[in-house]
Amino acid sequence: MTVGRRIRELRRAKGLTQRELASLVRLDHTYVSKIENDRLPYTPAATTLEALAKALDADELELLALANKLPSGMRAAAGTPEARAFFRRTAGLVKSPQQWQALLQTIEEELDAEGEESDQ
Repeated sequence: MTVGRRIRELRRAKGLTQRELASLVRLDHTYVSKIENDRLPYTPAATTLEALAKALDADELELLALANKLPSGMRAAAGTPEARAFFRRTAGLVKSPQQWQALLQTIEEELDAEGEESDQ
C-alpha cells in the first residue's frame, strides 16, 4: 500500500472530501489529490504527513513509514500496529534517560530468558 492510497482510505473513512481535508491542513486541494493518486515526483514532507495524520485521526508513524520518511533503523520496527502502539505508549510514559535504560534492560532480560528457554 502506498501512503497516498492510505490517506485516501482514511479521508473517506472520516467522510471528508479532498477539499475539506486540504482546508484542515492548509494545503491546496490539488496537492491532496496528487498525494492520494501517487502523482507527486517526491514524497510529501514529514510535517505534511504529520498534519494529515492529525487531521485524519491517524497513526503518523504509519504514514511516515509508508512514505519511507523514517530512519532506516525505525522502518522495520514501525512496520506493525503493535510496534507503533508500543512506541507511542512508551514515549508517553518514559521521561528520563534512566527510565529508558531500565526499560531496555528489562526487554533485553526478557529476550535473553526466551532464548534460554528455546535452547532447552
